[in-house]
Amino acid sequence: MTLLVSRISARGRAERQGREALRILRAAGWDVTVQLTDLSDIPADLAEAAGGPLVGAVGGDGYLSAVARGVVNGGGGILVPFPAGSGNDLCRTLGLGVDPVARARSLAEADEAELAQRVQRLDGMWVRTADRDERQLALGVVSLGIDATANLVANRSWIRHGPLSYTWGGLHAFFSHRRGLVSGTVDGREHDFSGWIASVSNTGRIGGGIQLVPSSDPSDGMLEVFNVGNISRWRALPLLARVLSRRAPDSPLVKLFRGVGVTIEADPSLPVMADGDLLGHTPVRVDGAPRLVRVLV
Repeated sequence: MTLLVSRISARGRAERQGREALRILRAAGWDVTVQLTDLSDIPADLAEAAGGPLVGAVGGDGYLSAVARGVVNGGGGILVPFPAGSGNDLCRTLGLGVDPVARARSLAEADEAELAQRVQRLDGMWVRTADRDERQLALGVVSLGIDATANLVANRSWIRHGPLSYTWGGLHAFFSHRRGLVSGTVDGREHDFSGWIASVSNTGRIGGGIQLVPSSDPSDGMLEVFNVGNISRWRALPLLARVLSRRAPDSPLVKLFRGVGVTIEADPSLPVMADGDLLGHTPVRVDGAPRLVRVLV
């Protein structure tokens, strides 16, 4: 396995945990080549160049998605994710937990036959924004509303605990959010996405365990567009409280659309967050990619 380890995920914690995970794997007989990455590196390019059957990624959700893009571009190797970010929503969805060292032990204790049975197919989302020529791969959720603002605030926060920093970001976003005109299409049908939240979901999880769209299935070939429209701030507050307290936002105020191709534009333009990272700004196009990535769980 080629193991890519982020030096910056979780403010450096990923590198420390990655070293321990590496020790466990090598002690169990794994042949692992390691590459530490920082802001000057492009994880997708390194993963594409790895060329081996297994490419591991130790980092946050955005880092895992970037490595997955390289794996796909490199001809279809197998992604081996290790949860070492602030939220770890992809690994939560896959049932891998939030501890990269425990994840390494799970792999070390498995024989080759068991490992072969643990390879799954995962849908992806190809995302193209107005200010990037190259499409990006996202595996979790693409956010454009207060959830995107909450993510931006959380990324800049001094709070190191992922879910707590996202809660702080959500409260900040709620009181600073200015609603504009947001519109788009789902499989060619036009919709009004104005309001508080307009997100495109593959896994349905954000913010370190918040199940924004509990019905999302990352292997069903479909995307879900989650929208909370132009309701008053005080009608929106109880709904936000449910989201931040990790309860399903089951409310008649929520609109949910399903499809395989989504476009969204906004006036004024909005930041587009995907898997915890800023990808660009609207307008944005999101296309589902069924069973795109092979993942060792």
